[in-house]
Amino acid sequence: LVHAFVSITLKSNQIVSGLAITMLGLGISGLWGKAYIGIPLTTKFETVRIPILSRIPYIGEIIFNQDPLFYISVITAIVMWFILFKTEVGINIRSVGENPLAADAMGVNVYRTRYICVIIGGVLAGVAGAHLSLAYIPSWIEGMTGGRGWIVIALTIFALWNPLRAMLGAYLFGGIYVLQYILQPLGIPPNILLMFPYLATLFVLLISAQETFKKRIGAPKSLGEPYEKEKK
Repeated sequence: LVHAFVSITLKSNQIVSGLAITMLGLGISGLWGKAYIGIPLTTKFETVRIPILSRIPYIGEIIFNQDPLFYISVITAIVMWFILFKTEVGINIRSVGENPLAADAMGVNVYRTRYICVIIGGVLAGVAGAHLSLAYIPSWIEGMTGGRGWIVIALTIFALWNPLRAMLGAYLFGGIYVLQYILQPLGIPPNILLMFPYLATLFVLLISAQETFKKRIGAPKSLGEPYEKEKK
């Protein structure tokens, strides 16, 4: 909600606003979480094995023996894809990002639509952060997110703003993180492997800032631009 107010109502730069809120969140979580460092959680997500499907060679254990949030994430991505590309609500959302002036002229409340989308995105980001401490690492560690939220920006661009592609990309990046443990016996320093997702993120952010690149990949024309209603 704070990010929505700063970037939509106050019309500040979205990247700067996101970075500032991230720094604020790291500071607050570091202050309030000191008492919980090293204390294992008594409640955590347990894996749910899907009968029959989990017995499929190779992919059965990988896909069909996960915690509940994994299955929820797949369903959420499918539902969001359907809403965005198969419903009138999705058309309104995409029009607000593509041409807010035209959307406003058609009766779409640009500010309200953008607020709702930012809030939903914030809720999903919060759920993802909670998943780290409830399933991935069953305890609280300062800085445990490791800047993964910024990788999502690169994933969104790679996925061409398609929820299904974004889901596949997210699990691909997750697989890269797991590789550090698999490749350690080969003598490859894990820090080098951890570095690649962030380098890819930085590269994509730099390239995506170019106007010609936005047009080539089909990015929303009003991506990152505040809406001025008086320009109507």
